[in-house]
Amino acid sequence: MKIEEYIAKAGRICALPDTCHRIQELIEDDNSTMDDIAEVLSFDPIITGHVLKLANSALYNFSSQVETVSKAVTLLGADAVYNLVLATGTSTALAKLDTSSIDLDRHWRTSINSALIYKRFAKKERIKKADSLFVTGLLHNVGELIVAQVNPTAASKCEELHANQPPHYIQQEVLGFDYATLGAMLFKHWRLPNHMVNLILNQHNIGSSVESQLMFLSTRLGLVSVFPEEFELDQMIPSQLSEQLGYKKADLDGAIDWANIGAFSVFSIVCPQANSVY
Repeated sequence: MKIEEYIAKAGRICALPDTCHRIQELIEDDNSTMDDIAEVLSFDPIITGHVLKLANSALYNFSSQVETVSKAVTLLGADAVYNLVLATGTSTALAKLDTSSIDLDRHWRTSINSALIYKRFAKKERIKKADSLFVTGLLHNVGELIVAQVNPTAASKCEELHANQPPHYIQQEVLGFDYATLGAMLFKHWRLPNHMVNLILNQHNIGSSVESQLMFLSTRLGLVSVFPEEFELDQMIPSQLSEQLGYKKADLDGAIDWANIGAFSVFSIVCPQANSVY
């Protein structure tokens, strides 16, 4: 089956909520205000509820409770709110897919850990808009959910793990493409930001930018964090990458531990239909 067929079939089942597109348009409009963004959110109680839960999670650790959309927009800023809307809107849309052929808990645990690690290192490197990179990490493997809906037998085969071999190798063997390519195509179809699409598409290449290097690092650390028996840190992370970024093994282990702790407060918000208990 061609990759375009997967996109077409998935597109008939799920679509990005209008709220995501409307807020993106407001952010791109120089004449819009924070109140405009808050007003759009007020008409979508489901996404609003998820945004407020994420704002009060380990992602931000605010000293006081964020109780209203207006307060969230004021504290976080328009871009950060958009990224939270994108995270919750996308996960809500993808929840309509039949993913019974795969371990959904495993999918989201790996994705959430990767996202938290990505944001941690992005802040360490003082990269602007670290929230955008969190969402990119969170959604880096959604191609798996599409294959689970359209071709469950293939999705089950792609779940097979081989010691210290990144999963995209077996995906390419079974499907002729990998989940990164499929996910990037879906997000391009959904008109998500180009930088997000490109980072997801090229996640298996180290690249020259710090963002791409951290994407490579974080997605692999996400695997190590969930499957420590199958994936060893020193085998999954090239030593030259760690040296180039200036990270020691203790930095990588610390990021994994931090993600495992922080994931608890994020998991039930992003994926309420899953069953994992941390």
